[in-house]
Amino acid sequence: MAKQLLTDLTAYQPPAALAGLPSDTAVLLAFSGGMDSGVLLALLAEQAKQDGFSLTLAHVNHGIRGADAIRDRAFCCEMAKAYGLEICVLDADVPAIAAARGTGIEETAREVRYAFFERVMRERKIPILATAHHADDQLETVLFRLCRGSGLRGLCGIAPCRRFGDGYLVRPLLAVAKAEIDAFCKARSLAYVTDATNADPTYARNRIRAEVIPVLSSLFDAPQKRVAELTDTLRADEAFLSEAAERIYAETVDAEQLPCAALVNQPCAIQTRVLRLWAQKSADIQLERIHLDSLSAMLAPDCEDTVETALPRDHIAVRWFGNLRILSRLPAVLPSEPIPLTFGRTVLGDCEITVEKQPDERKVHNLYTQTCIISSSVFDIIKNSAYWRSYREGDRILQGGMHKKLRKLWNTASVPPRLRAALPILCDAEGIVWAPYAGMRDGISAQGGAVEIVVKMFSK
Repeated sequence: MAKQLLTDLTAYQPPAALAGLPSDTAVLLAFSGGMDSGVLLALLAEQAKQDGFSLTLAHVNHGIRGADAIRDRAFCCEMAKAYGLEICVLDADVPAIAAARGTGIEETAREVRYAFFERVMRERKIPILATAHHADDQLETVLFRLCRGSGLRGLCGIAPCRRFGDGYLVRPLLAVAKAEIDAFCKARSLAYVTDATNADPTYARNRIRAEVIPVLSSLFDAPQKRVAELTDTLRADEAFLSEAAERIYAETVDAEQLPCAALVNQPCAIQTRVLRLWAQKSADIQLERIHLDSLSAMLAPDCEDTVETALPRDHIAVRWFGNLRILSRLPAVLPSEPIPLTFGRTVLGDCEITVEKQPDERKVHNLYTQTCIISSSVFDIIKNSAYWRSYREGDRILQGGMHKKLRKLWNTASVPPRLRAALPILCDAEGIVWAPYAGMRDGISAQGGAVEIVVKMFSK
């Protein structure tokens, strides 16, 4: 059994970037003290002697299990001493961190744990992190995600190797069944500790492990192995589709906006991946199925402009002039007091205003950048009384000899109502001088030497 597991470990074919590392490359082992990480420790310790690489252990006390966690911490330190290895230990108060963040205990524990591993790797210049996930973990993960309605990416399960920080995270035992690990442990008489929470039936994964997998094993021969083969196939499919989506994203989309016409006729598999990429790059948010369905509907040619949909983390997606853009759910509130018109750069809420003598090269006037040109003589007259303020219901601007409602001008320009409160309006003693998407007041000349006012909307 030991020989077979060592063969599985050394026969693993990593990605080219990882395969190019020398055999004496240092490894950090995530060590809980349980059976799985204990077996991986025994295997890596043997391999370290053979290949001459440095092996370091990392253990996290999450501050969840009281005395049991302290016991596990002491055991891990004893094991490190027995193997003659260095161990890095983190004592964390995960419940307190989770309460402060408003996140779940398990999610927070994982984030704390992996942040610690990444820090140790960076500080000690260790490029490889090894964890003891095995084939039964893979089966549990796929079943769990399947029943939660995960897509192809989720059904790829646990990756045997992936980028992690500045290095790689590898799982050498991912093709090895738990029964094989148990047999190896008994054959070597390896000591380990048991986490009592792993038997707690309130956790879905524990019930899958205790109740579902035994039934599957009685019906099918080695379901762990079959699922491992399946995830290998799915990862190859996912890689192909993701590469195609990234190529289309690079050719047609930027972080500011997504042109609906470029995506509406793409296959669903590509469309959803491009939408995920866009949301992640534009606002660092992860989309669920409900969000993808709403965004897909907004891509349709017959979808009206100004329609919007809610996204995670207090964001919205707005369709505007055939493009989608992600904005904060509520626009930043403009200051209640008037802001004087001055040369230079001013930030008001979500907008960035630049006022300067007209440069040789004009700023681009587009959907999210509006430009106002005022003659120097007129600017000199209004500059001491002009100021910026937010929109007020009933605002009017003199254009074509008529006082036109700003609200109607914005309706014509298809400015979404939610965004109007975020737009700065330039005023003086006589009323509105200029408003984005509405234009200039009668009598404001742009002839002769001029001053350029550029308002970049939603600059954040």
